[in-house]
Amino acid sequence: MDIQLEKKRFSTQKLLIIGGIILLVALIVFVVLSSMGGSKLNVEKERISINTVEKGVFQENIPVNGIVLPITTIYLDALEGGRVEEKFVEDGAILKKGDPILRLSNTDLELSLINQETQVYNLLTQMQISQNAARQNTINKLNQNTDVESGLIEAKRVYDLNSKLYEKKAIGRQDLIKAKNEYDYQKERMQLSKQILSQDSIAVKQEKIKYKVVMPAPKMHWN
Repeated sequence: MDIQLEKKRFSTQKLLIIGGIILLVALIVFVVLSSMGGSKLNVEKERISINTVEKGVFQENIPVNGIVLPITTIYLDALEGGRVEEKFVEDGAILKKGDPILRLSNTDLELSLINQETQVYNLLTQMQISQNAARQNTINKLNQNTDVESGLIEAKRVYDLNSKLYEKKAIGRQDLIKAKNEYDYQKERMQLSKQILSQDSIAVKQEKIKYKVVMPAPKMHWN
């Protein structure tokens, strides 16, 4: 004998379908309400900029982190290294030709310059001593030349006198020959003295030129 089964009003499958429809409708309602306004955004007061609305060129600033490099970089190098004692300008300053940038100190270079200066002074002293000696030597040679010239004048006077006396038979031939020999001797001495003075003058000029070439005016400036 058949038993009549009672039919269920809601099955599990129907309940799941109904629940899904309800969730979908709720989601749609939430999205619609959210787009209609009424939402809030909290912003710090310091980050808000308020300006008057005006017509003009629109400019927008976008902060970007990066490294700024110059278009042209010029590297300066000192002829002599050293320790930085003073800095006259800061980075990015505009300079003109000849403006000082740094003041350096180099103890080794300063000592070297002092030694060079001492050597220059010693050489100048030696040059002065040599010039004084050459001047004194020239004076002595001039005195000797004066003596030779005086001797030549006296020898010529005696020879001329003896020549006249010999013509008058007042003296013998031996006295005339002696006077002539003395006169010739003094003439040779005079020529030799003039040659010595000429060579001494040339040597003095060459010595002056040598010191001018070897010893220019020393320059001890260093920045």
